[in-house]
Amino acid sequence: MSGIQEVLQSGEMLPDELQGLIAQELSQLTQEIDEINAQIGQEQRPEAPSVPQGTIEAPIPLGADLLWILAGGQPDAFVNYARTFPDAGLNALANNPQALASVLQRLAQQMPQGERGSADGIDRAPLDSSNIYGFQYDPKSGALKVRFQSGAVYGYQGVPKEIYQIFASGAVPAKTEGHNEHGRWWIGKNPSLGAAFSALIKQGNYPYQKLN
Repeated sequence: MSGIQEVLQSGEMLPDELQGLIAQELSQLTQEIDEINAQIGQEQRPEAPSVPQGTIEAPIPLGADLLWILAGGQPDAFVNYARTFPDAGLNALANNPQALASVLQRLAQQMPQGERGSADGIDRAPLDSSNIYGFQYDPKSGALKVRFQSGAVYGYQGVPKEIYQIFASGAVPAKTEGHNEHGRWWIGKNPSLGAAFSALIKQGNYPYQKLN
């Protein structure tokens, strides 16, 4: 990734064929990394004991509600956030299958996400982002429309489908930390729409224009 970014930052344009090959490789690597992480997590997790009837539900750790909102109510994203968020209690929750199942069930009941809404004709992204509100993509033309939290809408041309898929899944960890009125991010946050946009779309030097 750093090598690709250096080439792009130098102003050199990558041929479409090479962009497609890079995107395919990134997509495959991302999938393999997810599979390895899942395998490591399973090997390190202690076997969950049987849960007798009447067992007290595990308490919801402080900050879990924030991660649930950031994850858009998606359990997989929530678990990834809990594993990387700088908080020992949430890290421990991510590695405790019994408590995790209890907390996820209660969060889903207490904080249903419902409709995500839309603005400027663009649906809100499945994941909450401090930078990106939502996006639209035309696989035939490679046109990507992104609405930022500021309200600005930009159009990007010639984005390969594989690059878009990686961006849409937020499969690039955040390298910085901070927060604003729209959310919070931390080093290692994954998925991260903002980090994926910066690494794959912004650094890709695709032709763009402001639409709104």
